[in-house]
Amino acid sequence: MPGGWPTLLCSHIYKDWSTSKKNLLQAGFDDDIAQLGQDSAKSTKGFFAYRSKPQPFAILAFRGTDKDDPRNARSDEDTLPLSRDGYTLHSGFCSALDQVWQEEVEPLLAGFVQTHPGAPIYFTGHSLGAALATIAVARFAGSNCALYTIGSPRVGDDRFVRAVLLKTGRVFRFVNCHDVVTQVPPEIPFAHYFRHAGQELYIDRLGAIHEHPSELHKAADVVQGILDHDGAAILHEICDAGEFLSRYRDAPRLVDPPPFIIGNHTPARYSIRIWNYYSRT
Repeated sequence: MPGGWPTLLCSHIYKDWSTSKKNLLQAGFDDDIAQLGQDSAKSTKGFFAYRSKPQPFAILAFRGTDKDDPRNARSDEDTLPLSRDGYTLHSGFCSALDQVWQEEVEPLLAGFVQTHPGAPIYFTGHSLGAALATIAVARFAGSNCALYTIGSPRVGDDRFVRAVLLKTGRVFRFVNCHDVVTQVPPEIPFAHYFRHAGQELYIDRLGAIHEHPSELHKAADVVQGILDHDGAAILHEICDAGEFLSRYRDAPRLVDPPPFIIGNHTPARYSIRIWNYYSRT
């Protein structure tokens, strides 16, 4: 199953740490699991976990946007292009990773590579966490790694995408039926603007996963999904993805159930659909 542990564990990051650690231990990970961002002054959260037997591997997972932490929303919205390391990055995402990179993440990665040479490290995250995982791969000093993201926004420009793909050819990006977060920041048809990296794994409205979907197929799928779920009235409201996200973020509460392409972004829906599809194929 592509993704395996990385994609299924993304939803666990949103739980309280004691629950997350208990689940990881029950799944057979070694007991020295590291929590990222323990300092309450840091808005970036996640974990580093590994198995030393029978075949060693590690997972670096970042949490996405926490609706109860406005600092995460500010990271999402700081889309000012930042020139760094020879490419252009989303400023908010880059700053969020900087909170934990040098003091926490980099030593954990280096320690695992030293004690388990040649073992793979899987980088993953949902939403904001997916963006952080993507930048982390580009910064990683090792070589045996893979990136699995769910509901990832665009992170950097064409030069950044090349840097990620030079680091690893195993870059898989799950998109649940035109999840609106995967459409921002907008892709502009000029050099050095935001792009997606890696192979898209598109989850259609019925739960099937497509490795090479056409734009026509995706458009027809999402329109039918919206019509089935929300009706025709919602279609004119989602033409501007940024405005649509902003309006629903600022609302006192989302309608229940939320609009189709908003609900498609939830980590639980991703995990369930990915598990259901690969467990029966």
